[in-house]
Amino acid sequence: MENILKNIEAIRKEKRITQEDLASRMGIKQSSYSSLITRESDITYSRMLQISECLGVSVIDLVAWPEKYVPEPQKEQCKECEAKDATIANLNKYIEILEKKL
Repeated sequence: MENILKNIEAIRKEKRITQEDLASRMGIKQSSYSSLITRESDITYSRMLQISECLGVSVIDLVAWPEKYVPEPQKEQCKECEAKDATIANLNKYIEILEKKL
């Protein structure tokens, strides 16, 4: 059980989620989450399932991390961000053309 708790904390930190934020996502107080991690209270399968859902990983990932842990794919950019990236790419191409002419 101790390894699972260490894995939960490692995944949480890798995803840059604070204990307070994860506890909030779970609908509990940070002190309750801390009690789970420090083994002051037992962690049930249903609680592990809840934690895995809040972290965006499977329960198996909580148990087997880091060997079988696979980060979730990057989310798609918003349309505005895609448009800005396209504009920047076009400007960079334009700059390359101008540099060649100089």
